[in-house]
Amino acid sequence: MAKVYKAYDPQINRAVAFKVLKEDLCVDEEYLSRFLREAKAAGALSHSNIVTVYDVGKINKTPYMMMELLEGKDLGDVLKEKKKMSVAETLVIGLQLAKALNYAHQSGIVHRDIKPDNIIVLPDGESIKVADFGIARMNESEEVQKTHVGSVLGTPRYMSPEQALGEEIDGRSDLFSVGVILYEMLSGAKAFDAGNIGTLMTQITQLQPEPLQKLCPGLPAGLRQIISKLLQKKPDKRFQTGGALAAALAKELASVREQEEEQRKHKYVPLKIRWSLYMSVIVAVIMLVSMTVVFTIQSRAMTSQAVDSGASFAKFIAIETAIPLLSEDWITLESFISEASSRDTFSYLIVTDRSGTIRGASDLSLVGQQYKLSESAEHVLEKDDLTTTSIELANGNKVFNINAPILFQNTEVGHIILGLSQASLEQVKSITGWLMLGLALVTISSVFVVLFIFGALLAKPLKILNRALQSYAEGHHDTRISLSRNDEIGELFTSFNKMAAAAHHTLATDEYEEIESSQPFEIKNTVETINKSVKTLLRKVKPKKSDNTATDASEEAPVNTMFENDETILASSLIELDSALTKSKPAKSEGPTSTTKSTGKKTK
Repeated sequence: MAKVYKAYDPQINRAVAFKVLKEDLCVDEEYLSRFLREAKAAGALSHSNIVTVYDVGKINKTPYMMMELLEGKDLGDVLKEKKKMSVAETLVIGLQLAKALNYAHQSGIVHRDIKPDNIIVLPDGESIKVADFGIARMNESEEVQKTHVGSVLGTPRYMSPEQALGEEIDGRSDLFSVGVILYEMLSGAKAFDAGNIGTLMTQITQLQPEPLQKLCPGLPAGLRQIISKLLQKKPDKRFQTGGALAAALAKELASVREQEEEQRKHKYVPLKIRWSLYMSVIVAVIMLVSMTVVFTIQSRAMTSQAVDSGASFAKFIAIETAIPLLSEDWITLESFISEASSRDTFSYLIVTDRSGTIRGASDLSLVGQQYKLSESAEHVLEKDDLTTTSIELANGNKVFNINAPILFQNTEVGHIILGLSQASLEQVKSITGWLMLGLALVTISSVFVVLFIFGALLAKPLKILNRALQSYAEGHHDTRISLSRNDEIGELFTSFNKMAAAAHHTLATDEYEEIESSQPFEIKNTVETINKSVKTLLRKVKPKKSDNTATDASEEAPVNTMFENDETILASSLIELDSALTKSKPAKSEGPTSTTKSTGKKTK
């Protein structure tokens, strides 16, 4: 209908698409006026999913249309490459198409030529723009008339039934075309695939396309219903507006997105791994909680034991230093502190008087100073007038700072400050923690391995049963499970075999009855016919007895006897065959049986 060129418009400083009507279509003035009128109407459309028309006019009596230049491919080329598209891709494109058509229909413009070639897919692979609004109507009748019988059809393949019949159309005709396009995007097949115009028009107006459920078994039921409604032959049974279609597609797209998200969260995981992970996590949580409780209790017990040991030592020193401190015998006090410090049982030792002045210390530089507790000290325990805190020394070592009163006749005369190293305690705690962690890892690993093996053992018979069920579903009705087990799985295998045998017997019985109801009676009727024909033939062959000559009887007798014997043998054989057939089907063979018996009696 038209040629499209890439051009540059200096007024808007951008590249544009320049569409010019073909010369053979420029002869009809009415055609030209309609083209320009509807092209201008289409140019008034401003929508994110509709190609923008910048200008419409005539150059030397040749009409043109200047539109935005788009990068990308038309949907027809995309379908040639991909054959079919995913559900999500189809819904995204279909939703945009429905919104564009709804906007155009509300503006009073019907496209009339919705097809993949008029849908431009932008480089992002999702966004689309609809082209050629308002000009398909002029090209429609010409296209149909020029299409000869036997040629491959283009645009008519996407016509609505009312459009194919030449009836008045509205926006619902475009929606039918949308249904045809969605059908093709999902299935990769044409909804109406006839190769000539007559058959194609019959398909569009009278026949339903191949059900999508057969072509796309996993297609969501909601989407199948939407397309089925779009492809209704009567416009009143379709979506009445593009907005209604857009709402249905948006709802279905949200459902698909939610389902995809759920599938990403819940990917297929074999039973043996799933069980192993679940139980390992459960055991790990239980072990972590148990270890925390046990370690905390044990740490407190060890701390209390260490503090009690230091407190006992502090009380002993307090008793020994009470008299020297009270009598201000600093030499004796210093000698005692020096001797006690040489044993390396504590980090430091300080003796203060009642005023808090240091009178003796393992570090002589502190003597005479006022004692002050470190600001970073952390309270640990307070018991029997003893206060224990935890402080960190300048070298980074932590000590228990035990403060015990010095009493003389139940009167406080000073204080003993004893520093007890926490290094040994921390080492014991660390070893205990690592041992408990190792025990937890061994336990968790054991649970994982045991459950993994158990799951693998359980999955093996389940796979056998699954393969048997699939084989039976594919039509192999003689499928059986030969594996024997003395447990619940074995009972399951036995139940399957019984079910398969019962179903196979039922199918075989149905087939036998079907054959028995047709072929045996045909044979029986044939036997009866042969029986009657033979007896008739024998009667015709027998020579008639003559009453005139007595000698003729003697000559006739051998011939009659011969035929009578043959008749008797043949009739007996037929009676036996008839009797056998009668026994095989007694309920339905009363008529033939009585006839044969009667014939037998006459023969005898």
